[in-house]
Amino acid sequence: MQTVLRSLRLRGVVSALVIAGLVSISPATARAADAKHVGVGVACAFGNLLYGPGKLILAMLGSLTAGLGYAVTAGDVDVARKILDSSVMGNYVIEPGHLTGEKKLEFIGNPNPPPADDWSTTPQNSGF
Repeated sequence: MQTVLRSLRLRGVVSALVIAGLVSISPATARAADAKHVGVGVACAFGNLLYGPGKLILAMLGSLTAGLGYAVTAGDVDVARKILDSSVMGNYVIEPGHLTGEKKLEFIGNPNPPPADDWSTTPQNSGF
């Protein structure tokens, strides 16, 4: 019988502590900045529904065209490389920075990419 009473007391104390903890937590207030971030996130999600598949189709067709260009030009790598870089490079996903103007959105990649890193410059933060 005493074990049952101890169990009930323990449950009562734990319940009281849980209720006191829940009552003491104040709800967070909604801010306009939060609504803006939510809106930009929703716009990114819906924008990517069309943008992502479109970019993937461009990359696949560009890869096939680059292969055909390589074959037709009898192995001219420069022609194939320009076609491939234009179609495959660029952004595949719309990010919030693209919608706010912080980053440039590139559907078509740069056919003349910058030269490879020669280790003479300091590394830049990629954001990941």
